[in-house]
Amino acid sequence: MLPRSPPRTFNAPPPYLLRIRTLDVVLRIFAAVILLTTIYLFHLHHAHHHVIDDANNVDNYESASGTANSVGGSALRHKMELANYLIQKYDTAQMLEGQKEAMEVGGYRGGNESDFIQMEKEESVISHDFNGTKSNPTALNQQQQNYDAAITNGNNDTSSNSEPATFSQPEQQQDDPPTNIRSLTWQQLQVELLVNELLPTPIPPERTARGFSGIHPDLSPALIDAKRGSIHCPDMVPEVEAVLSSMVAFWNDPVGTRDYNAGGPTDPHIFIPPPLTKEAAKNPRVSRRRYLTFEADTGGWNNLRMSLENVILLAAVSGRTLVMPPDHLLYLLSPGKADEHKERNFDNYINFDTDLLRRVPIITAEKFLELEGGEDGLAPLVHYNETWQEHLRQTAQKCIQMKKSDVFCEDLYDHYLKYGQYSDVSSEWPNESCLIFDEGVFLHGNESLLDLDPEILDRIESFCRNRKMIFYNQTMHEAGIWHFETWQIRKRLLAHFYAMMFFTDPKVGNYYKRFMRDNVRYHDKIYCAAGKIILALQYEDYLLSGNVGNPSPSLDLDAELVGGYSSLHIRRGDLQFKEVKFDSEQWYQNTKEIWKPNEVLYVATDEKNETFFDDFRMHHAGPLRFLNDYMQLAELDQIDPTLYGMIDTIVASRGSVFAGTWFSTFSGFIIRLRGYYGMSKFFSYYSWLDRKYFMHKWMNVGDIKSLYSREFPTGWTSIDGDVFVDNDNEGRESEYGMPRTRDEMDRLKAESAATWLDKRPEVGIPNDGNLARGIARRLTERKPALIGAKRGHIQGCDIDVDSLAYWNDPQGVRDVNFVSPFSHKSSEPKFLVFTPDKGDFNNVRMSFEIICIICAALDRILVLPPEQPMYLLRNDETKRHRGLDGFFDMEGNDYTKRVKYVTMEQFISIEGHAGGLFPVPAETREHVLSAAKVCSRGGTISSWDGVGDPPCEFIHDYLESHATTPNITATHHQCLVFDKGMYETGVPDNPESASEFCGSGNRQIVYVTKEMQEPSLLYIQAGKPPTRMLGHYYGYIHFTDVAVGNYYKRYIRDLFHFRHEIFCAAGKIIKYLQQAAKEQGFQVDSEGGGGYSSLHVRRGDFQYKKMRVSADDWLNTTRDIWLGKEILYITTDEKDKESFFEPFRSAGFELYFLSDFDDLIGVDNIDPNWMGMIDMVVASRGRAFCGTYRSTLTGYINRLRGYYGLSMENSWFGQSEEKQLMHEWRNVNLDTFAREWPDAWIGIDADVAPSQAIF
Repeated sequence: MLPRSPPRTFNAPPPYLLRIRTLDVVLRIFAAVILLTTIYLFHLHHAHHHVIDDANNVDNYESASGTANSVGGSALRHKMELANYLIQKYDTAQMLEGQKEAMEVGGYRGGNESDFIQMEKEESVISHDFNGTKSNPTALNQQQQNYDAAITNGNNDTSSNSEPATFSQPEQQQDDPPTNIRSLTWQQLQVELLVNELLPTPIPPERTARGFSGIHPDLSPALIDAKRGSIHCPDMVPEVEAVLSSMVAFWNDPVGTRDYNAGGPTDPHIFIPPPLTKEAAKNPRVSRRRYLTFEADTGGWNNLRMSLENVILLAAVSGRTLVMPPDHLLYLLSPGKADEHKERNFDNYINFDTDLLRRVPIITAEKFLELEGGEDGLAPLVHYNETWQEHLRQTAQKCIQMKKSDVFCEDLYDHYLKYGQYSDVSSEWPNESCLIFDEGVFLHGNESLLDLDPEILDRIESFCRNRKMIFYNQTMHEAGIWHFETWQIRKRLLAHFYAMMFFTDPKVGNYYKRFMRDNVRYHDKIYCAAGKIILALQYEDYLLSGNVGNPSPSLDLDAELVGGYSSLHIRRGDLQFKEVKFDSEQWYQNTKEIWKPNEVLYVATDEKNETFFDDFRMHHAGPLRFLNDYMQLAELDQIDPTLYGMIDTIVASRGSVFAGTWFSTFSGFIIRLRGYYGMSKFFSYYSWLDRKYFMHKWMNVGDIKSLYSREFPTGWTSIDGDVFVDNDNEGRESEYGMPRTRDEMDRLKAESAATWLDKRPEVGIPNDGNLARGIARRLTERKPALIGAKRGHIQGCDIDVDSLAYWNDPQGVRDVNFVSPFSHKSSEPKFLVFTPDKGDFNNVRMSFEIICIICAALDRILVLPPEQPMYLLRNDETKRHRGLDGFFDMEGNDYTKRVKYVTMEQFISIEGHAGGLFPVPAETREHVLSAAKVCSRGGTISSWDGVGDPPCEFIHDYLESHATTPNITATHHQCLVFDKGMYETGVPDNPESASEFCGSGNRQIVYVTKEMQEPSLLYIQAGKPPTRMLGHYYGYIHFTDVAVGNYYKRYIRDLFHFRHEIFCAAGKIIKYLQQAAKEQGFQVDSEGGGGYSSLHVRRGDFQYKKMRVSADDWLNTTRDIWLGKEILYITTDEKDKESFFEPFRSAGFELYFLSDFDDLIGVDNIDPNWMGMIDMVVASRGRAFCGTYRSTLTGYINRLRGYYGLSMENSWFGQSEEKQLMHEWRNVNLDTFAREWPDAWIGIDADVAPSQAIF
């Protein structure tokens, strides 16, 4: 039951904790001794009985065990020593952990235990002496070291002069491996599994996609950083415990970073309240002073569980504290006769000590009256006389659902209703309803129903069918007390939570399905007991299979460690549906083809008469096993008997094949667990022939009237993704109802695994980093270009800023070996030279990207222009000239191997001499050679007086004398199309693709032809208006072969990025901002971004005057984008930052600019012309970003955000008319640079075109 005492203070360790830990240690040591003895007995028999002539001769025993040449002696001794080491190591660690835990104060795990969590053991009278370590952590650490040293050396004693450990020599045992299940002990089973090396390898914790229910990691960003859950069982060695955790833990713990932070500052949503802090969880009257009260269902446990799941979810969504009902007798959950406490509550079964309490504070009814029963409370008692007040307080502790009782539960519930809002949500006729959560309706009322997408409306209608639609609204949300009268037969919540509530946003709906899976589960002791039985069943299968003595023995298990037995749930008892209650003969006939002939079958049942199953036994050759068969092995007599049903459920859920009882919520939950475990739908059946194959085809919630009669795959299928799911992952819908033998079922499973499971990458093994970045990702099988690729690395930085490396280095094997279909076949080298754009840096960058792609596609050598001053990049008085290698990383291995380029100086040196391909005239040679190094852009040859840098016109005239300038431009309504057919034969392969791309604005199609390839020297004069290349490469250049086009998009992303020094400096600023944000409660996302938000406010010489708005307008336009008191990083060329941005400061935002970090990044040692690039990188990592429309700097920030996988829905423009343009999908086919487009980053690792579906 829930605790009835005030919260315990933790200034000193609670006495009962010390005593429990002490008792635990004693029991572990005793268990270890028994286990070691048993191991020895086993080894004596299996390794030595054939070399020992006289079983009574102790000398012979000693000789046999001590002779190195004895058969199996060395290997067996090694196993025994290993088992000895493991057990001692584990018990020692547990003892020390217990001592440390007893010394700690107030450890928080989701809430104050004394408020919310029942201690599972009563206080013991056993005391323990800590031997001087009680208040001395150093002594504890030293003691741990002593233990480790002693165990490693084979010593039992921790003293320095102890003797080596020896095993006592019991009499030889002649028994075969234990096969009598009823007499097998847990220690014996552990010995058998360990010594015979039968334990399978545990599933890696990182492999969170389970079987057929899980999806590819690329489609489940919610699982980033998640790990499989685990259980802790006191009497298991770690190796066994790890295997059982892999088997029975269907939940994730920890959950993914996104789910952990959901609803917080970095990921807000109106239906996901922010998680509670440690202190807030302890003070619901302050943090969550709105309550949900409910009455427990009157049915059996699974009806109670279903109702509880609904109210937990309702409390989570509405941001309420959940008030438990008083302790009371639960239907069919009868405690043992010796148990004086007959009443129970949900915390006796559900483990509330999880992440659940960060989302839903849970208090007792007694605590609720304490908090809100006062005169200023939401449910004051002061209006009653003192007698009735005391009556309600007593009823809140324990109640009975009988009107004549002195503590009638309804008296308390009537008090709740007096002050609370009554909920008419129900699963029962004639009040059947469904509760819909839609953000628009919640915020703006029912008139917003008219704005719902038709597809969403169809989903709602399919979900609700004939049920009354109730939309969650402000009235429900604002009620101080929201009461559910679920005890009343017509107001029950007897439906699965995912069948009662529907979220129009599937991302939120899937979040709550994961929330219930990961946080609402039984106590570990239930899974521990079930796990012992599962291993016993699998071990029995091993014995029956004839594998004993096999040189490489193993249990017959699949990838999810399922196998060794199958299971049934035969519901009898008080089940009201007579059509599904039939004898065991009919059970066998209805299911006979799905069992293997000699298979071990586990039967979960409430049938008391053992002879009932005789007919089934007569037909089935394998053994039938029941919970009672494992009373000794699972030590069930030491467990609360009201837990037996839950143990039965877990064991049955892990059977290879399962057949259940239609209408039974017990069977239904078993099938949901099988779904959580990822089992094939073809391995779950119902025994009633009318419903036998119902789990083999997809059925929506609205397809069946009796929602409780079964569970639905929407509750577990692909819920780790963000999209609406309306089908399973195995298909074969057309084969529904087809009878199949077990061999056929195994074949179907193998085929499904080959098409679904085997395409998911192995997780949990070392890898080279996750190449899938956020929303820009694709399925691995759809991006073969990434095979062999690795994430990039920021080199030469004194801190780790690798999260900023959006590129891959090296690229995938296919990209590294790529050969352009437009390559020339010439014995002489071909070159491409160009002049840079005359605009600012981002104009230069855009032009450079276009030129690089043209050069690479034509397989030419790129000639870099001479160093020259660049517009607005003249901050370094000592070096006013810049080459492109001063900004882009052209020194990396991948770049130098993949990009063929030379400097202008090198080019003239190689080809400009008298015998070269392009000789320089003798009369200008000196000036051309000088200008090839550094030249001046402003002057002309005629005006140059020979002083200072020679004008770049020398280079231009030289190139024009040898080169061909193609008539192409990115700024005058052209598009450049690469089509292999046109290039090779003059007939395009895909003219429709070219027309579609170039059609907007009636652009002229310019095909790349072999004639364009003929000149040895092509000269693109990108600095002059007629041939200027000012545009986005992906909006100007088009490859009709999408795979080739995506290759060049990856080419730009991976090979043309800023220098590492720029990312290093930016990374230092980002880490500073994120640390400051964390101190204010803002979190970083799973890709290392966010924590702060950013703006780019373009001022200066910006030619688009309409885009230059005031700070007040900026604030008014963007106010709804920012979180309260959020840190804002502002990239700007505004000189007067102090006064211009004052409106933002007055609004409470903490502002940072690049100039605030001069000391942090060591500005004196950084090229001052890098500052703009550093600014862009810092701004690109903000949670949300708002930029200036028509600014190419803003555009590139948005492209970087795309490369990092950030959603375009978190990017805005500061101009009100253009504010949400980044939220629209449109394939770019325009010669414009006003913004960037998702074509540049969405889905570019694949071989198909990006689309709105991916966006």
